[in-house]
Amino acid sequence: MRNLIEEYKELTANCARTDYADKKSVKRHNKSVDRMYEIAEKIGYEDTTETISDFIKLLDIIENKTNVWAAVHILERIPIDSKIEKKALGIIKQIAKGDSAEAMGFQSWLDDYKRKNK
Repeated sequence: MRNLIEEYKELTANCARTDYADKKSVKRHNKSVDRMYEIAEKIGYEDTTETISDFIKLLDIIENKTNVWAAVHILERIPIDSKIEKKALGIIKQIAKGDSAEAMGFQSWLDDYKRKNK
């Protein structure tokens, strides 16, 4: 069986290479994101040999924004303690700074997260 953590990292690389002017590239990006959610859910439900602790280590990998993807997926799909939640939110808050389209998207994501997790 293929290691899901390694697959997840390959999927973040797919996303990092996305050419938004190319429909095939965007489609590959979207499929990669869907698969990343599946992997996070499987690990979160402890339905794999990989553990939640293994997945949390992705927060330390900045290559291809793996830490950002993992932060979102951890907060949305994996039961965690407050220490890990704080670390994941810190990663997202850092990306949300500024006025780029990406920053504004993450600002909106943070607002939604706060609203859902009061």
